[in-house]
Amino acid sequence: MPRVSVIVRSYNRLHALAELLLALLAQDHDSFEIVVVEQSTNRPPEDLARVEALARDPRVRLLQFPPLGGPGARNAGVRAAQGELFVFIDDDDLPASRDWIARHEANFADPKCLGVTGRFLDDGVEVPYANPERARRNVLSFNVLKWQRVYARTDVKKRVESLMGGNAAIPRKTLERFGLWDECTPIEDEPSLAYRINAGKRADEYLLFDPDVQMIRRLDVPGGMAKRQMSGPRYAKRVFTFLHNVVAHYFPVRFVLLYPAYIYFVAFHCIEWIVSDSKKHRTLTSRAAATAGMILAIFPLWLYWLGELAMKRMRDGAPAHNPQLDAQSTASAPAPAVAPRAASSSGAVAAESIAN
Repeated sequence: MPRVSVIVRSYNRLHALAELLLALLAQDHDSFEIVVVEQSTNRPPEDLARVEALARDPRVRLLQFPPLGGPGARNAGVRAAQGELFVFIDDDDLPASRDWIARHEANFADPKCLGVTGRFLDDGVEVPYANPERARRNVLSFNVLKWQRVYARTDVKKRVESLMGGNAAIPRKTLERFGLWDECTPIEDEPSLAYRINAGKRADEYLLFDPDVQMIRRLDVPGGMAKRQMSGPRYAKRVFTFLHNVVAHYFPVRFVLLYPAYIYFVAFHCIEWIVSDSKKHRTLTSRAAATAGMILAIFPLWLYWLGELAMKRMRDGAPAHNPQLDAQSTASAPAPAVAPRAASSSGAVAAESIAN
């Protein structure tokens, strides 16, 4: 059995997946497998053939599903994995070194370490934040509204409150103890696990940010970092859903007492995103118009979304939380729409599926 399982989520980026598999197969590590949760709705034959050729390596397990969503795909990969340590990366990212897996694994020589996130590299190795000290102080922490502050491009090794979904490593025993990721949110799916870990860990246990474990985010990959292509209202609704489905569940008293602050936070956060991160609004005029529109629209949109949420709760009930590692299915995982592939003519490619 491999010591480490690298979990790869992939969606409609088979060309990027092939490049990632090449990089992972070149890792200097003596005991690992690669579990690919492949959910594409568009599989160009040339790209698919390249991925299948790489999957002939016995270290690769290629699983095909219909789209599961971010946390659903991560949960499916973990449930299929055999290792005692899970390392996570998405198809639009790359490990920055050949010892990426080994660097993650080394942190768990201390059994009190419950999980690790490494550093994200976008544009070189310099800390890119306007206030580097604030970034170092707040890396992977939560503000008073329990919104995750990331700053994962900083350069300080320290204990933190949360983990990212990529360039992260978590032992099997941590997930057996605290559960997996809630699947009831389309964005910010990582904090649900962190909330449970922080509530249940012992005083001497910790989560770690290690800047020496580095991953390259390929921002030029089509379809990668998908939220950057969204409109402001669409992104705001996703944040709204996260707050009502996840934060409200784990911190109900805080959520009720600070509810007006959440409305203003969503407006401010989405304006900040429009100005700094959105690739849909590239020009100054477009960003100014989108910002003005968000200011004017946030309250009527919020009321409309509340109505939608109330109708959904009456129809479907409250969303599920705290999925378990040993469960046989995930809430968002229907039966695979693509039948498992038979072995290739060489008999070397095996496609698997997880029973729903």
